Amino acid sequence: MARIGWIGIGNMGSRMSRRLLEAGHELAVCDKIKENARELIGDGAVFVENPSGLCDKADYIFSMIPNAPILKEIMAGENGVLKSVRPGTILIDMSTIDPGSSAEVNKLIEPTGAKFLRATVTGSVAYAAEGTLGIMASGDRDVFDQTLPLLKILGNRQRYLGDQEQSRFMKICINMMLGTTMQMLAESLVMGEKVGIDWETMVECICDSAAAANIVKAKEQALKQRDFTAMATSVMMEKDMNIAMELAREYELALPVAAVSKQYYAAMRAHDMGQIDYSGLILLNEKICGIKS
Repeated sequence: MARIGWIGIGNMGSRMSRRLLEAGHELAVCDKIKENARELIGDGAVFVENPSGLCDKADYIFSMIPNAPILKEIMAGENGVLKSVRPGTILIDMSTIDPGSSAEVNKLIEPTGAKFLRATVTGSVAYAAEGTLGIMASGDRDVFDQTLPLLKILGNRQRYLGDQEQSRFMKICINMMLGTTMQMLAESLVMGEKVGIDWETMVECICDSAAAANIVKAKEQALKQRDFTAMATSVMMEKDMNIAMELAREYELALPVAAVSKQYYAAMRAHDMGQIDYSGLILLNEKICGIKS
């Protein structure tokens, strides 16, 4: 059994790390809020106060955190992993961050003799709990092959994309599609709502149509109940859309649909909707169109 460290016990990280623990691996966890790890600790995980403390307890250290500044802090900060990491340790970051920051982190890791695998995921908390995430990895191919048995516990499909930041780019491509899809869905629902179509019937029709992407179908019951409890918050989607826009500038791309959608997520934040699910974009569109929700 492997010795595993995990940094970031949030909605996704708590479920993913639990799968590794239940598979029989030794698990040490680290999070700024110890209470987030309470159930894992009760089931046998060891809690450490800072990322550096994981290094003598783990040969693989996973991270699942909100953004690039936090990744840099947990790796290279005062109590970061790189303060005491051993050569040969494999560091696997599964977060959604920009490729440039990821490359910077890799440069910081290289002199230590540790290895860095970028392993972004596609799928929500339900997929994380079931171990059915899609995992897109880039970095050293041998490191990917060595880590693959653990990745198979977390997801039911794994793809190796290349030896640099390909997985970061791929994740932003996917999230850009998710973000724009939700704006498209919101506009369609608002039109139907405005002309008086029954809400639940309308949701059923859309989810049973040729236009229903998997993400739309997955949200059918929540949409029917108008439940916008965050699976992924709108501020997180805004962050990802901002990354897409930064890449558009860097690579001289025209991304007009994504650009407009990004502004809607920014408007959600401005209307105190930043912590609800990004599907709550429907509420913003209703507000703009004069529909009382």
